[in-house]
Amino acid sequence: MEHVLVAAGVSFAALFPIVDPVGNVASFLALTKGRDSPWRRRQALKAGVTAAIMLIVFLVVGHSVLSFFGVSLAAVEVVGGLVIAYTGWEMTIRGSAVASAEAPSGDDEVFFHPLAFPLLAGPGALSVVLGLSNRNDSLLDFPGFAIGIVGISLVAIGAMALATPITRFLGPKGIEVLTRVMGLFVLAIAAELVLHGIADHFALETVD
Repeated sequence: MEHVLVAAGVSFAALFPIVDPVGNVASFLALTKGRDSPWRRRQALKAGVTAAIMLIVFLVVGHSVLSFFGVSLAAVEVVGGLVIAYTGWEMTIRGSAVASAEAPSGDDEVFFHPLAFPLLAGPGALSVVLGLSNRNDSLLDFPGFAIGIVGISLVAIGAMALATPITRFLGPKGIEVLTRVMGLFVLAIAAELVLHGIADHFALETVD
């Protein structure tokens, strides 16, 4: 049980700065502008559940997909690290996520695009999950990673459901500052992925 909890903590900590539940509150409000609270809560719930399903599926089949296409984990880590670095750079410099948010029109739903993808389960989060799936010590890691994914999804759902009071409490500047700080952690994760990829490719020893 302890092993599962450790794995859950690892996946939650790795995904938190990239999913950035609080930082995405502003985007959620822009996407759901002019809608009533029940509609917003439904979109938040659907987005969180969809993102969790996407990440868990990628966790399970990610290694098989790599094998099918003949792509090495090292290559994915380097490319994924660069994608994550771009996201982290935007968060740090601009204080906002890369994806832009536009208010929906008519009866359009936004839970899948752009909420679940790419705001919550974007390329960066998928790359982290893929790295986790290929760096496991036992089968107990997978349920732990899945628990961590569900945990971060629940946090994202809660943040979106409470978007209005969170924005009122932190204010636009507070959210911007928090996003910039999260961006630094995202950049650090990106660097770690790139370094791991290079080390794997050249069979170098790394210190975890």
